[in-house]
Amino acid sequence: MEKRKKERKNNKNLKEANKRFFRLIAKCYDVLFGNRIINMQRRAIENLNIKNGFRILDAGAGTGNLLMLLERYEKEKQMNLELYGIDISKEMLEIARKKLKSSKLRIQEVEKLNFKNNYFDYVFSTDAFHHYFNHSLAMENFYRVLKKNGYLIVVDLNFGQILNKIFHKIEPGNSKVYTLNELRVLFKSHGFKHIKQEKVGLFTFMTSGRK
Repeated sequence: MEKRKKERKNNKNLKEANKRFFRLIAKCYDVLFGNRIINMQRRAIENLNIKNGFRILDAGAGTGNLLMLLERYEKEKQMNLELYGIDISKEMLEIARKKLKSSKLRIQEVEKLNFKNNYFDYVFSTDAFHHYFNHSLAMENFYRVLKKNGYLIVVDLNFGQILNKIFHKIEPGNSKVYTLNELRVLFKSHGFKHIKQEKVGLFTFMTSGRK
């Protein structure tokens, strides 16, 4: 009982730290990180087999850059996609809404993912995974909402084992930065297959797995 109370308190503190952090940097987020984020997101989607009618979720949509790229892709390919984005920061989503036309946005935690089972063809988490407060629960939810043969794609930082621990301590709201091997094990332990990893930025890597 005491352990559960401590865990709930830690989770609450982490969520509040994330909300404060992104509330403070929301207006300057794209100026500081926009180019890096967009470049790695473009790398993440450029070789995907996205088909007409696909449902795609951006879990940790932030200021909406990935969804903006997907809306452009949708227009270029003359197809219809159902695009969804969730985030815990209302300030970040307010900025996203100004950029986006058709994407559906809502404030929501990945640990309390409120979508039907077998709903999405792709779930993305870009530059957000290390801010989730319960990675195992997030992975369970991602697996649940994906269709059979759907893909989870996690793009996140990795500085190596030692620097990951240092970055974890200095960035507000950072719950854990996974090494590539740790992330591969996490994918496998939650039922994902055909796991692939590749570098998409200087210290950024993409891990993908199929349900």
